[in-house]
Amino acid sequence: MSYPTLFTTPGVKAFAEDVDAERQRQLAKFGDQHHPDGTGGSGPRYTADRYRSIVDQALQGDGPTWRDVLLEEVYEALAEEDPDALRVELVQVAAVCAAWVSDLDSRTSDRHSAHPAPCRVPDSPDCTSPDTDTPGGAS
Repeated sequence: MSYPTLFTTPGVKAFAEDVDAERQRQLAKFGDQHHPDGTGGSGPRYTADRYRSIVDQALQGDGPTWRDVLLEEVYEALAEEDPDALRVELVQVAAVCAAWVSDLDSRTSDRHSAHPAPCRVPDSPDCTSPDTDTPGGAS
């Protein structure tokens, strides 16, 4: 599926399209879901502070790992009780994920052309099976 150009950061358009395809798969499988947030409390705040310290220390040396940066953002989100602040933190989580995916993709620039993503929506005309190179994965 093609979307209008809304993104200016390299790699974000492809990331957003991948996320959209995954959300479509989730909606098809589970429907529209509504759950309690389950956030807040001292445990996630302590862990968020711990990961912030790990990232800050790593910045003084060779730099942090993506895992550490992502976990810092995840635990900051889990520590939030206010829905508006939680939303801000979850967007930051998504941005870190986008940056990490962009970094992965930059390491192997031909990764997507050599290994297309699996079909997310069965029988989609835009979907090509890696085994058959035919739309919808049909033989």
